[in-house]
Amino acid sequence: MGTSGKKPIVPLFILLTMILLLILVWRLGQLTISRDMKSSPLTGYTAPQIASRVERGTIYDRNGTILALEIPYYTCAVMLKSVESLEKTAENLSPILFMTKSEILQKMEGKTTYAMIKQRVSRDERESLQAKISGGLLPGVIIEKRYGRFYPQEYHASQLIGFTGIDNVGLEGLEYYFNDILSPLPQPNETVTTGNDIYLTIDMRIQFFTDRQVEKIAEEHDPDSISALVMNSDTGEILAWTSYPWYDINRYSLTAPEERLNRPAVSMYEPGSVFKIYSLAAILDLEEAQTDENFICDGSYTFTMPNGKQSVISCVAAHGEVGPREILKYSCNGAIAHYALQTDADNFYRKLLDFGFSSSFSLPVPGETAGFLAAPENWSGRTLPTIAFGQEIGVSALQMAAAATPFDNGGMLLKPSVISRIAAPDGKILESFRRKEIRQVISADTAKAVLEMMTAATEQGGTAVQAQAEDVATAAKTGTAQILDPGTRTYSANHVLASCIALLPAADPEYIIYIAVDNPKSGQLYGSTVAAPAVGQIAEDLVSAGLAASSRTNFLVIPGERLNAEIEVP
Repeated sequence: MGTSGKKPIVPLFILLTMILLLILVWRLGQLTISRDMKSSPLTGYTAPQIASRVERGTIYDRNGTILALEIPYYTCAVMLKSVESLEKTAENLSPILFMTKSEILQKMEGKTTYAMIKQRVSRDERESLQAKISGGLLPGVIIEKRYGRFYPQEYHASQLIGFTGIDNVGLEGLEYYFNDILSPLPQPNETVTTGNDIYLTIDMRIQFFTDRQVEKIAEEHDPDSISALVMNSDTGEILAWTSYPWYDINRYSLTAPEERLNRPAVSMYEPGSVFKIYSLAAILDLEEAQTDENFICDGSYTFTMPNGKQSVISCVAAHGEVGPREILKYSCNGAIAHYALQTDADNFYRKLLDFGFSSSFSLPVPGETAGFLAAPENWSGRTLPTIAFGQEIGVSALQMAAAATPFDNGGMLLKPSVISRIAAPDGKILESFRRKEIRQVISADTAKAVLEMMTAATEQGGTAVQAQAEDVATAAKTGTAQILDPGTRTYSANHVLASCIALLPAADPEYIIYIAVDNPKSGQLYGSTVAAPAVGQIAEDLVSAGLAASSRTNFLVIPGERLNAEIEVP
């Protein structure tokens, strides 16, 4: 008898059902065991409670002045399913929140359940809302308590500090870089997890002095931008960090990208004659040029390139007999070019690399540029002397300031720093950042010689005479660099970068001050008239505040201005 070929399906179904039942019974048993373990007095096991909130750590300056802290704030939102009339709700909210009816309706447009109307409401607005809500006049309207960032120093060091978004997560600057340290994951067995605190190297008194001068430059010369740094020359710590135009961090959402640009670290430019202190140091240290033979400057310098063609380098004036000291005093292009051409290109290039040019310092600053310095095999016949007076090289303000540390440290380059220490919520120091030596760049004798030569620039007839402070001897160098026009590939006659660098007190420096002003448009457009006076005034302020030794008197102690003596939480 034949078969149909069909297999019995009922036994298979029963088998699968039994397997599923066994799996179910096993899983229920596991859950029971787990439940019993959580509550069993025999095991003593208790399920950990995870913190319901993370309180973001505080950012301070080196002295404990608050730069960023977490505060509670209140928002106004609408639960749309409880609203009968959007029009009426918008009409009632308008006078309380100081928003137009159409603005409020736009916030609710396209939403079905929830609409945020205003992110931060003032105390008066909150009280008015609460009264209306309690009286049943604003059905569906709610007030929510949240936590966010408050920046009491507003625009001071704003680009360095950065900011957090509406979810209290760092978006720019140090707030972004140290987000996980400031705001760690919620921890078990805590109601609130508190993040670690960060202390910067910034001194807000010095920051204030610097910003006051930057503001004065902006008012008098109408530049496109300004970078300014004050550094402790003995440790490499940055004491003031300014990028202008600046912005109030509390209102970051209203800013333009150019206001948030952290210029001292991310902007690259040709430095101009300020760079002569580094090229001269390299030339002297290599001992390949006949620097004991003075150069006669008649206003220009003509030399023959390897291809046999003549090239001319111009000076602003005929400087007469010029040696290394006069190069810095008068800022003679011809003399520095003459000595540079006697120096081996590869050796000169490596010495500039040793100063830190064409490399980054890996600071916790997003976007730090390494600058630009082409290798000698890519140089033209004019490149070597041109680099010597600050063209055909790209630098940042951070590199320019840090490269001056060898002049105060026996030729040793120091790593710049912006973080002083990281502390736990209980104040315990978790990590401290100390002076870090990178490499020996020049000899101690060369460093001392160049520092002394820089004082010549502040003497009568020198280009940096306005950088000389009344109460402290200053070693300085100015620069006025023409900016390359990207369209014509020629140097602009009107667009310049006016800058000045100084070490003070000159005999035993404590500070490095560097200011670079891009495209000043009014007044005399030179480093000697735009940047140098600001450097001199900052030096005076440091002495007046008792923060720098006076060359004429002992310390004159005047308390520094504490910018946030009292903080009113909005």
